[in-house]
Amino acid sequence: MSGKETNNSLRRAKLVPLLVGTGLSIVLCVGFVVFFRPFSNEATQTTVGMYDRDSKTPSVVPLLDRTASKDNNVEQEQSSVLASLFEEPTSYLEGSVTLDNVLQSANTKKLVDLLEQSHNLENFEKQRSARVQLLRKFATLDPIQALTYAESFPKIQYEHFASLIYRDWSLFDLDSALNYAEQHVPTLSIGGKTAIFEQIIRTNWDRPEEVKLQIAKRLTVRSSTARDLLVSIEIDKPLDDPTAAWEEMLSGKNIGENESNRLHQIAVTVIENDGYTKFAELASAIQDRQIRNTLIRETLFSRLDKEGIGVIFEHAVQLFRETGRPVVFELARRWSYSDPHSALKAVSDIQFYPLREHLVNTVISNWIDRTPGDVLRQLDSFPAEYREEILVEGIWSMTAGEPEEAPEYLGEISDLNTRWRVMVNMIQNWASRNIEEAFTWFLDNPDLELPSGYSRAGLLQYLLYRVTAETGPSLFKLALEHPTDESGSGWEGSIVGAIAREDIKKAKELLSQIRDGTGRITAYAGIGQALFDQKNSIDAVIEFTEEIPEDQHVEFYDEFTMRLRPQVVHEQLDKLPTPEAQARAALKLLQRIAESYNLFTDEQVEHIESFLTDTERTELKLDARSTQQ
Repeated sequence: MSGKETNNSLRRAKLVPLLVGTGLSIVLCVGFVVFFRPFSNEATQTTVGMYDRDSKTPSVVPLLDRTASKDNNVEQEQSSVLASLFEEPTSYLEGSVTLDNVLQSANTKKLVDLLEQSHNLENFEKQRSARVQLLRKFATLDPIQALTYAESFPKIQYEHFASLIYRDWSLFDLDSALNYAEQHVPTLSIGGKTAIFEQIIRTNWDRPEEVKLQIAKRLTVRSSTARDLLVSIEIDKPLDDPTAAWEEMLSGKNIGENESNRLHQIAVTVIENDGYTKFAELASAIQDRQIRNTLIRETLFSRLDKEGIGVIFEHAVQLFRETGRPVVFELARRWSYSDPHSALKAVSDIQFYPLREHLVNTVISNWIDRTPGDVLRQLDSFPAEYREEILVEGIWSMTAGEPEEAPEYLGEISDLNTRWRVMVNMIQNWASRNIEEAFTWFLDNPDLELPSGYSRAGLLQYLLYRVTAETGPSLFKLALEHPTDESGSGWEGSIVGAIAREDIKKAKELLSQIRDGTGRITAYAGIGQALFDQKNSIDAVIEFTEEIPEDQHVEFYDEFTMRLRPQVVHEQLDKLPTPEAQARAALKLLQRIAESYNLFTDEQVEHIESFLTDTERTELKLDARSTQQ
């Protein structure tokens, strides 16, 4: 079924005409998702009991009595009821049922108080559910006042609430509802008028067609619009025996689009007449998995706007464990986007361990992906068993979207190897967004605790990949503004080497400003590597050494050859300018071979060893013999 057809089916779905009760308050929830503005005393007083240029409700509406209750304890009890029911309910269904019980004896004053208290509900789904129940109850006591109070909402919300109020009003007094509507609906939009017409007609479907068209005329709904709507309602009007119709549809050889649409309509009718348990019984018996899963999904998702995702999720988990897993997973994902707090609480309460763990991970991951900072700031509010995982995932996600915020939480990661991986991801992404900020953080934190075998120089490499000839000079300046490390070297030499990849001339111009220490050798080696990569020849590097003090040549070749691949070093050994440089390069190469995978044959190893002097042979000792074996 296409998305458009699903929406049409939802719009045409039959609503059961009940006045008060759990079924009414849940099944007839708001038909579309909107955001509500909080009530305030000032806003309410400006709309109730008035009819002027700003009011859409006729002046016959009486002013609500807002006199304080003689019994303050009673008011406080009612004011706290809504929060206690919906702030931390066991389930949406439980909160809704309990509120219905409270509303059995509620008068208009109590309803006004509860409506004004509803803006304290932070959860959107709970706020929407509570307001629909309250306004529908209000409609059974005083529909005119209910309409007036609903007007304090923004227009699109107000008009939908009005359609629900007229629906209930027309159930017990159609004539009064229409008489009042004739003077009221001219102030509404075309959509608002049509919605009121549809709700009244659904409640009074047994009336003759000429009466229905007369109602449309009184509500100033165009006759063509009214006729089209009547046809739609006729298609999905209640079935006399939905179970028999269901079996008849499934008895066919093929289930095409038309049959699927009809099954969906029957499913909606089954739910409204007999509840979700009956629907689950019928749906679970479908043998074809694709047909079954599609029907369950489309039917449950078509109920979301009416009943709220909390109620639908609870039904899905309880009734479709074995036959509707995909829709449970999808509901959890969708809920995690709209209200992750409630979604996490709901999935954490699931008794079936594998399902609970899967859904908890789904909710947490989606939540972290969207707002990692919010998650980390309220880490203590999560179940203890999930906090370490949430911490790591949250920081990891933050390093991608908000890397500059991640350092605040790095110290909370106890495992150093995990912390290293997070830092690498952080500095890479941070450098791509603001390389000066990332480099400043690196310079300002010389005492980073790192896992064994890792160094700050290794971490910096992930930033150096982002250095360009344009950004390099400012980073060079930043490095000079920070003190040198224990070796007496700063990090400006690394920046020069990174600049050389794009502009060797600009890199050489900065050499004279480098402070004494190993940083100068690092810069020389970086320039040498850039020359070798550019010319693909050691000759350009040898020529460059003429610009380097002679007493630093050996150190230069040590550092330079470490930047080349082992195979390249082996190929260039006999081209190095001095026996000492060859010996040092051979030593470094043999050490690399001993510490990692040996790419060379025995003959090649012997060739490398031939460049060693007695000094290097003594230094290698067992390492050299081990390599020869």
